[in-house]
Amino acid sequence: MRYRNVFDAEPRRVFTVKGHMTGHECEVPSFVGSEHYAENFGKQWSTFRYTQLDTVNGTSISREFLEQLLGHTIEQLSGKTILEVGAGAGRFTEHLIRYADLVVAIDLSEAIFVNAALGSDHFIATQADLLNMPPLKIKFDLVLCRGVLQHTPEPAKSIVLIHQWAAPGGRVVFDIYGPGRLGKLGSKYIWRSAIQRMFSFDSFSTFLSRYAEPMLRARWRFKPLLPGRSKRILDYLLPVWDYQGVLPLSEEQLVEWCKLDTLDAMFARYDNPMTYDEVVQVLRRLPCKILSADSSMNFFRTSIPTELSDPMPV
Repeated sequence: MRYRNVFDAEPRRVFTVKGHMTGHECEVPSFVGSEHYAENFGKQWSTFRYTQLDTVNGTSISREFLEQLLGHTIEQLSGKTILEVGAGAGRFTEHLIRYADLVVAIDLSEAIFVNAALGSDHFIATQADLLNMPPLKIKFDLVLCRGVLQHTPEPAKSIVLIHQWAAPGGRVVFDIYGPGRLGKLGSKYIWRSAIQRMFSFDSFSTFLSRYAEPMLRARWRFKPLLPGRSKRILDYLLPVWDYQGVLPLSEEQLVEWCKLDTLDAMFARYDNPMTYDEVVQVLRRLPCKILSADSSMNFFRTSIPTELSDPMPV
């Protein structure tokens, strides 16, 4: 019951699960009800639990991305306590646990029950909603939140909350999707409404199992024929995610990542992007310092003052 050293509340349920990578059993407390807005993410990550794991796909994609977010090597996390918000299937968790003294991973969805780090030493997995987080007994040297905030109903409030959980002198590293150049005219938004009318999550997953590969291969045939930015027309004609030439993956792996991210894009319950300037406005109201930020990727690194007299506003 190591989670009792972290959470100052009683969970609704406690599940005993066996880590699919470690083979060890562990307890996963749940502080959420049976119905929540992240149900589709749980299904998604249960199906694609191995897809983005470096230890399975034979790449260093997730490690390199994590280090890009952190701004330093993961070895520098040695001795740290880390809260990973929205850990999913554990593409980053499996790296964090190798160096940190303690990693607490939370996720609203059932993805937490297939996290790659389950059963590891100094690791606590918890099903929790960041907007309704149970009280914490500790604060963390690092709060990491990647690919999550835009999928919450109140992303600005979520940004405030993740800063509350960092210790004085600690850091917060997070991103949030930007609206894109075309905003709601982007292919994802146009196709999402149509796809959700035609399919359920499960039936669309079945559709992708059959047709994602031929659609992706069609993109690969047409892409060399289109100059420059005109390639974007393929996003409207063949709306599946294509990482060819972007990620060092085999064709089989490209198809799996395509299915995963197409599902992710089309069936998120909430999609609330924020511009870079909107995020900066939220951060300026907080007692934190912006260490660095990337406006193109919309990710931020902040620090909490060593002496923090006033609590974070909510």
